[in-house]
Amino acid sequence: MTAFPILSPDLLDPLQRSLWDAITLGPRGFYAGGAEATRLPDLYNAWLHFPALGHAMLQLADAIRAADRLDGRSRELIILLVSARMGSMVEFDFHAPMARDQGIGDDMIAALRAKERPVFAAPRDGLVHDAVVELLERATLPPAMRDAFVGVFGHEGLMQLIAAMGLYVVVSLTSNVADVRLADDFDADPARLADFYAGRGAGRGAGRDKG
Repeated sequence: MTAFPILSPDLLDPLQRSLWDAITLGPRGFYAGGAEATRLPDLYNAWLHFPALGHAMLQLADAIRAADRLDGRSRELIILLVSARMGSMVEFDFHAPMARDQGIGDDMIAALRAKERPVFAAPRDGLVHDAVVELLERATLPPAMRDAFVGVFGHEGLMQLIAAMGLYVVVSLTSNVADVRLADDFDADPARLADFYAGRGAGRGAGRDKG
């Protein structure tokens, strides 16, 4: 038995259908099957069972990508940290190419996978890393760490950090409980995925996946 039954379009109520359409016909359609989809990727299929959450998560994700205090590199660092620390390796592996696109090297990715602190050449990366780890472990920041983070990213950046962490905590919990896996026929254009998660729009790629 699967953790969450697969829902096809003919089984959806109106709110579920609105989430389905937002995913398949919106900006995520190129990697979620588009108008021809017969099922959603595992993560989104799980959210169909509580579509209000799914809508909220999509809106939050879009707002985080549009925000200007955390750049794409910082966002991908947050995603890898949260995914690794919560054991959601499917999410970690999915985002590793996007992290490379943002200049995060293989040595750093390997250290994050092993839950080790990388050697950071950029102080900003160290601030993000330490704040995420502290929040995951203690659910707060010591005043000195908080003030150092705000000194670089501002109070808006601090809230964007908390929001991004919250989003990927939900993603990681869902992925773990639903045993999320990439579909065997997943073939979304890596360049287009990188552009989407970097907030660059349609950008360089034109392909889409089937799943």
